Amino acid sequence: MQEVGGFDEGAIGAEDVMLDHRIRKNGHKLWTDRTAIMWHRRRNLARVKKQIGNYGLVRTLASNQYRELHAFTHSMVAAFPPIVIAAFALFFWGAMNGGLAWPDFWDISLDRVPMSPERIAVHTLPTLMILYNLLAWYGSAKGNSPSKSAWTIFLSSIVTYSLHWNYGIGVLRGKWRIFGGRPGLQIDDRSRN
Repeated sequence: MQEVGGFDEGAIGAEDVMLDHRIRKNGHKLWTDRTAIMWHRRRNLARVKKQIGNYGLVRTLASNQYRELHAFTHSMVAAFPPIVIAAFALFFWGAMNGGLAWPDFWDISLDRVPMSPERIAVHTLPTLMILYNLLAWYGSAKGNSPSKSAWTIFLSSIVTYSLHWNYGIGVLRGKWRIFGGRPGLQIDDRSRN
């Protein structure tokens, strides 16, 4: 650690990622010991959401400083909030323009509501929701969490959605700071006693 200068001065987030990057860049090797498990139980979902949002922000700012840290998957997660907003907008636009049989909205027959851009727009949101839930439930059921139960598997889609949303918002905030010329706002400028 001393050879690479330790943690970046003033960094209050993603400091481990930046240090790992500099260690590898200097020709050293890092590895993961899959037998060493550290379980971090969080107090509540609100704190996890805040932590994940901040991590998305600082990871984006770190990627701006060390370009090699950027991965396409970060941009994919940043697209999650706009995709959700667009799906809701499409749903409401389609519903307001005849894409949904009202008040019998369960009637999805083509006789009642013909196939049209409005109908496709209405069905985009529920289709994405169903696919997202199925993927989250499948991933949770296949995972090896020590707290896995039917209830945690059921809740996994809500927690996963919350994490994707907050990480995506954090990445977007980081990109906005970079675009606005204020990427250094992650630096710890508070006095700590």
